[in-house]
Parts: sequence; C-alpha cells; structure tokens
Amino acid sequence: MQRTRKKRAPLTKTLDGRNVITEYELYSDERETTLADVRYLFLGGVICTDRGRQRLLAALRAVRSIHALGAEMKWGRVSSRHLDGYRDYLRVFFSDPHARFSMFQINQSAKMWNSFLPRLDGGPRRDDRLASAFHQFLLVTFGPLRDTKRWTIYHDSGFFSKDRVLKNVEFRFNRTYKRAFGPKTSRIIRFSRSLDSKAAELIQLADLLLGAASCDALAASVESVPRRGLLEEYRSLAGRYSRTPRGFPKIGMVEWVSPDTFNYDATRRPTSACT
Repeated sequence: MQRTRKKRAPLTKTLDGRNVITEYELYSDERETTLADVRYLFLGGVICTDRGRQRLLAALRAVRSIHALGAEMKWGRVSSRHLDGYRDYLRVFFSDPHARFSMFQINQSAKMWNSFLPRLDGGPRRDDRLASAFHQFLLVTFGPLRDTKRWTIYHDSGFFSKDRVLKNVEFRFNRTYKRAFGPKTSRIIRFSRSLDSKAAELIQLADLLLGAASCDALAASVESVPRRGLLEEYRSLAGRYSRTPRGFPKIGMVEWVSPDTFNYDATRRPTSACT
C-alpha cells in the first residue's frame, strides 16, 4: 500500500515568486519582585507587526490626549487621579485584534537558577545568565522556526550592564536559525537595541502589562488601591480577550528552565494562555 505524504501548506509568495516576509516587533521590559522570600524576575513583551505598531501607537496617543497623560506610564505610578486613563491604556492592547503579550518567569531563589553557570571559566555570571534566559524567552515567544519571519527587538535600557550583551543574544538567536535553515539564511533578528522607556510608548505598555500579569500569575496581594483597580481591569479584559482571531493566546507565560533541560519545539505555537 502506497503511503501519501502530508503536504505542507504553501507559503504566500509575491508575483515574482519570492516568499512574503512578515516583519514582527517585540517591545520588552523586565520586573523583579519578591513574594514570601522568593525572588522572581519576569520578562515580558508586546508582540506586533510593523503595521500593528502604527495602529497601537495611534490609539495610545489618543488615550493620552483624551486623559491629558503627559508623564511616563508605569505600573509603579498608577494613581487614583489617572486610573481611568490607565484603564483605557490597557484597553488599547486588548481591543487590538492581533497584538499579543508574552511573559517569562524566572525563580531567582531556586537552586537551578543559582547553580546555572553559563561560563566555565568562573567569570561574571549575571549578564551571562540573563543573556541565556533572554535567548530562551525569545525562542518561546517567537514560537516555530520560520524563514519567512523577521524580528526587531526593543528592550528597556538597563536590563543588561552593556548593550553588547544584547548583541550577543542576537548573535546566538540568529545562529539557531542558521543551523535550521542553512548558513546563507539572512538574519532573523536584523537589528536590536535598548530603548529608554520614557520615549518608547510600547515599552511603557509592556511595563503595565508586566506589572498586572506578574501579580496575577503569583496571585500576589496589591496594597495600592489604584493598582488593585487596574489589576481587576486587567483580569476582566484578559478573561474577555483570551485569544486572537488566529487562535494565539493574548497573554502567554512560560517558566525558565535550565538550558540543559530546555526542549525547544520548533513546530508548536506560542505559549499557553495565562489569564
């Protein structure tokens, strides 16, 4: 009996036969918190296309104008006076059909994290461990390997001690793709640099989402009444908008594991919903 091969879905092509490249962007931030003497580090990022960025920015700036929000939007600055504006800021993300948020949780008190030695020469470990964790965060955020995707990564400045560390992450990630698609593959991450959150609207949005999503994931109590109100708004929105029209989770979360035990599934969809 002759077996029939399962055909792959054809790639979208331009009129001249070339594959269509989709440009994705990730605007990420980090947050450290302690709960019951356990230290956590969260990485989180807003995912959109280049067109989605324009759509999000236009809506966020409209919210700023309506509510007269001139200061930097941050989880730690949520106030009763501007709570309605902060709520509308979050609603921009959840009402956008395609924008997503990916979150990565690291238990910094765990033995696995503290015994992790990225360098065998005993050199400085903080940046090396963070670079390795950030690389894993990118892999689980981007999902399946595709040579038709291109990513631009923007991260809040200050996470790494030097920008060159982020460049090393870029090199490591592109090497992963070259191993999959061959040495002639163009860079998947073609450019990455740190941004000052004060001048980056989407990193401010990532900060708000990260603050609410991390508190929700840890079931942490929030003493601030305004922040508690924003957390309730986040939970309500996350419950209503759990998936994008294409079936991707609106909010996803994955926990860090040691690279020795990390199994990257190049065929699966992004992270499971965390609502």
